[in-house]
Amino acid sequence: MTARRMLFWLHLLVGIVVGSVLVFLATTGCILAFQHQIIDWSERGIGSNTSVSAPCLQPSQILAQAAVAQHGTPISWVSYADRRRPTEIEFPKGQLLLVDSCSGRVLSANAGRLRGFFDEVHDLHRYVAWAGVRHEGLRSVKNAGVLAFLFLLVSGSILWLPRQWTSKHVRTAVVPRWRGLGRASEWSLHTVVGFWLFLPLACIVLTGLIMAYAWANALLYRAAGEPPPSVRAEREPKSTEPLAIEHYKDLDPLIARASTQDPAWASLLLRIPPAKGKEITINLDEGDGGDPRKKSQLTLVRKSAEVTKWMRYGDNTRARKWRLLAHFIHTGELFGIVGQTLAFVTTLGSLLLVVTGFSLSIRRYLAWRLRRKRALLHAHDVVTVQ
Repeated sequence: MTARRMLFWLHLLVGIVVGSVLVFLATTGCILAFQHQIIDWSERGIGSNTSVSAPCLQPSQILAQAAVAQHGTPISWVSYADRRRPTEIEFPKGQLLLVDSCSGRVLSANAGRLRGFFDEVHDLHRYVAWAGVRHEGLRSVKNAGVLAFLFLLVSGSILWLPRQWTSKHVRTAVVPRWRGLGRASEWSLHTVVGFWLFLPLACIVLTGLIMAYAWANALLYRAAGEPPPSVRAEREPKSTEPLAIEHYKDLDPLIARASTQDPAWASLLLRIPPAKGKEITINLDEGDGGDPRKKSQLTLVRKSAEVTKWMRYGDNTRARKWRLLAHFIHTGELFGIVGQTLAFVTTLGSLLLVVTGFSLSIRRYLAWRLRRKRALLHAHDVVTVQ
């Protein structure tokens, strides 16, 4: 058996074994590709009609109103520089209120349903978790599937190389030839789609490995010339006393200080702090959430609103910058709607590769069964004649 044929059989067997895992990842990835646009479209009719010159309530007053209306304790608050966009106030168990950014009037109490759906799909895609419960065994299988996909990409690219570098052979490998339903058409789709989507698939797989495995993340840091970060065990968050409603007013000077720190801010995210603590962090974003280079984190003293730390993208080390970029390259968000569309098309293409790969394997198996049956019949006829 030649080396090329051995590589072919390895490619085929690995594809059969991990094909279902790749279908799972590709399907959930397709669903997540345009989640922000889908959410914005679903909430397109929800907005503030308050005049820009009208006086507005303090954030603490809006939070207090929301807490009373929801009979609960808020866990986060997101405000936008565009006052036409509603303020988002999140409560436990995925409950989300969209309120008028000026008057605090509740505009929608069901916004958390669609967002919660995407959160569930995201947890499935990354952690194989459902309803907050992670299945570490299945997660290990999923991560192994990503690693196997890298092997399929490398081995597939080698098998793609034409045996003869003539214009006819190269054209066959890069231009699809559809001749109706059949093995030749499926083989052409499998080969050509794999060629054109190789680079974006490689980006998605490599960044996925960085997020899946500590050793891959460590390789990224070493490539940047830095020691890898220590791996910390995930711990259950400690239960703390929530901030009482009457103390929400202490957040107003902190939010006001954060809004003046970066005049170009587009959104502010505040996770409601516990009752005790010396400092508080507020996340600022100058974009739409898809570019880490426009994000920053501000740390303030709770009593005086004094800035103790302002961590911007440029303040990170080179390895940390690469790690931040990896996530948004994986989703395509780093390049805006064009990148998301490319990620979506690439993910659909990976589904096509799996489907055609399975079909070609089944066809190969059925052809082998038919040859074996004919050989047995021939041998039987020979014995009967003798």
